Amino acid sequence: MSTLLERALALLFSVACIGCVYVASATQSQAQQLDIDAIFRCVPSDTVGPEKCLAAREMILNNCTSCHNFAPVVTVQFERGGWHSLLVRHAQDDRMNALSEEDVILVEDYLAENFNDSLPPPELPAAFLEAWTSY
Repeated sequence: MSTLLERALALLFSVACIGCVYVASATQSQAQQLDIDAIFRCVPSDTVGPEKCLAAREMILNNCTSCHNFAPVVTVQFERGGWHSLLVRHAQDDRMNALSEEDVILVEDYLAENFNDSLPPPELPAAFLEAWTSY
């Protein structure tokens, strides 16, 4: 899993705001303490089994974080309809060209199962929350 964490952190730092040295350095120091498995929980269900759960998480880390850090992904607690609307908007804006239609459905299933209002959002260091970009 260290490869996944390393990739997530590299992507996070690549989108950090230029000139925000304080935020970037604080984020870097706190990044060493992140538990990516706790943040990107994978609670397998009938809809999203263990393998699909990990695949969807990988797609999010490899695609979504090219535009923004992962704080908004794991802290917004949408029901399925909210996630669907968000993904439709992203697709219409050509922000998900690397994902097939099946991939997008898998990501939506994963997000709806793991990041909804029945589950508390994972705890993130303050620097990650301060550095996030809005949808």
